[in-house]
Amino acid sequence: MNVFGRRRERPDTGLALRRFAPGCDDRRPIPVNPLDRRTVPQPTPELVLVVPVYNEQDAIGPVLSEWRAELERTVGGGRFAILVVDDGSTDATPARLAELGWPELRIHRHSNRGHGQSCLVGYVEAAAMGAAYIFQIDSDGQCDPAGFAGVWERRGSAPAIYGRRVTRDDGRARRLISAVLRLSLKVARGTRLNDTNVPFRLYRAPLAAAAARRIPADFNLANIAMAILLEPEGFVEVPIHFRDRIGGQATVRLWGFAPKALRLHRDLLRLGS
Repeated sequence: MNVFGRRRERPDTGLALRRFAPGCDDRRPIPVNPLDRRTVPQPTPELVLVVPVYNEQDAIGPVLSEWRAELERTVGGGRFAILVVDDGSTDATPARLAELGWPELRIHRHSNRGHGQSCLVGYVEAAAMGAAYIFQIDSDGQCDPAGFAGVWERRGSAPAIYGRRVTRDDGRARRLISAVLRLSLKVARGTRLNDTNVPFRLYRAPLAAAAARRIPADFNLANIAMAILLEPEGFVEVPIHFRDRIGGQATVRLWGFAPKALRLHRDLLRLGS
């Protein structure tokens, strides 16, 4: 485990905090459970699990079920919520979600805008729910709940806690992409982070929401921007295992990575971090 403290304050870049404009989403969050429509107030969760999803009809049910069981064991029943951000799925994902009917499940649905931007929406909405902490995972089954307890028990040690994928089952191409990304960011940005795009991250909710509002709506790899923006606040890295995905296809292939990497560095310059 690596622990990193705050860096010296950087000069203000002049980049104002951005709030999502009213009406930027196609519709209001859709309650899945009938209890959500009652006037009885929902308890404020200590933790919100943010799960962006796009066309994961085979994985979404098993993934949410195993994570729900882990959160009940580690955080405690009634102390967490699960916020699924559906990025315009066109398969049976919405139907699979509707079948669950859990009282702690919340769903936000919007037209397709990409994984990173869906994460940002989730961070802002989770903070608005009053949560103290936000934990983000992906919906494809690669994030192993067995690693969560080691992150959760360190929640007071830093504003941001990241898993670091030290063992992986998702193939050489994905490991190569992560290695090239890590090296390029260390050289170009001087970051001390080793896994800036890992979908296994715990944030203090107000800080995450503030950072999310600073990221432009057309920033593609927005979770990397989150890690870079929050790095000066201090962070912890915890070794984790990363599994192979459950069905479906990865959205980033090896041959399509180079253009995304070039765009990332242009976007980071524009961000001004």
